[in-house]
Amino acid sequence: MTVLARRHRSTIVLMWAVLTCLSCGLRPAAAADTAAPQDAVQMTVDFLAKDDQAFRAIGLDRVRYGLKGEAATKQFAGLLSKLAPARQLELTAALADRGDRAALPATLALLMASQEPAVRAAAIHAVGSLGSGTEVAVLKTSLAAADPEKAAARRALTILRGNDVTPLIVEAAKVGEPGLRPTFIDILADRRAVSALPDLLAAAVDGDPAVRTAAMRALARFGGPEQVAGMVQGVLKAASGGERDEAERSLVTVCTQNPGKEKAAEALLTQFKAADDATKETLLTVLARVGGDGALAIVDGLIADANAGKRRLGLTALAKWPDATVSQRLLDLLGKSQDPTERELLLATLIRIAPLPDNKLKDKQKLELLEKTMSLCKRDEDRRRVLERANAIRTIETLRFVAPYLDDPNLAEPACLSVVELAHHRTIRDANKDEFTKALDKVLGTTKNEELIERAERYKQGQTWERKKPAKS
Repeated sequence: MTVLARRHRSTIVLMWAVLTCLSCGLRPAAAADTAAPQDAVQMTVDFLAKDDQAFRAIGLDRVRYGLKGEAATKQFAGLLSKLAPARQLELTAALADRGDRAALPATLALLMASQEPAVRAAAIHAVGSLGSGTEVAVLKTSLAAADPEKAAARRALTILRGNDVTPLIVEAAKVGEPGLRPTFIDILADRRAVSALPDLLAAAVDGDPAVRTAAMRALARFGGPEQVAGMVQGVLKAASGGERDEAERSLVTVCTQNPGKEKAAEALLTQFKAADDATKETLLTVLARVGGDGALAIVDGLIADANAGKRRLGLTALAKWPDATVSQRLLDLLGKSQDPTERELLLATLIRIAPLPDNKLKDKQKLELLEKTMSLCKRDEDRRRVLERANAIRTIETLRFVAPYLDDPNLAEPACLSVVELAHHRTIRDANKDEFTKALDKVLGTTKNEELIERAERYKQGQTWERKKPAKS
């Protein structure tokens, strides 16, 4: 460090000490001559105006955490209109962290006056930190702008405080600009606005598909047993296809993941039993994806029905089951069925559920089920799917199951994939180095996939590999 740099650093340290003491109402004797002409607020203002980043950092720290009081806030905020855009960004962020509403008028004035997108976004963020329901109107306007202003407005509406904020956002979600109504619903979800749950249920059956989808998505965030009946109506209202699928996922989330999920699942079962036949057919997929003994009894009844259509509905529902509790049923049905379509469906379901991370089986049981499923496969297409799914069971026994298929030309490629995926996990790989080295050598001599070759080579050398992120369009 040069002499000049040391002196500069010493000056900064001294000024920090002086400013800290002034902030506490003290004047150190050694610095009396330096500090006497100016109070702590004025010294902070002077620091904020300096080109030296270190001095500005001291000033910004004092704005954030020191020099309390409305008068000081107003003096600091009064600088906003006088600073260059880069400095406005710094000070606006500091005033937002300071959290004193006295800075709000100057922040709003900056938002109205600036043409710089970054500055406007920073001002909007500050409005979210400092404002209340009164500022919802201006933030709604910014929500219709382009990014980064739009993104900042959404975040600001999420963090805005005040008892009147949620009702104002609810109103905007009901009667606001049509294209923004789903966004307002997403904001209510981000706010976890429990008081808005009745309004979200109403929006779930709105005439606008985008609004319905946003409402069901929001209900999935913090809905519970009390919302199940309304969400069922949302599923029934949703158009078949993508919207229906997403609505079903939202209801399944409430019944399987949210607090009160057991009661929510019971409420769904009650709704199902009380429905007419057409509604039951629509809700059967949801019921199956939630699972449980009550749902399984219904599905078993359909499968056992002499009516071919009902049996088909039951088998389709069983294929949606969320875990491996139905694995023995699937195996029994597969052993008895002579219908090629049924067999294909049952086999595909076994291949799907065997390695699921949450299928209530231990790794050894998962692999045993997958091996049994492999023995039932009659087509290489199905065997390939088994091998592709195997790597979800992260054990050395899985490697031993997969490795022999590296010698089968029809199955080698999916086997290569699973070997490499298993090798990705250092704990398994390092504990069984010799076996993995042998298998990776076989992969290198078999696959033509460049990515698998690169990964196999790196894992052999004990190196890591990061999956490439897809390029943004």
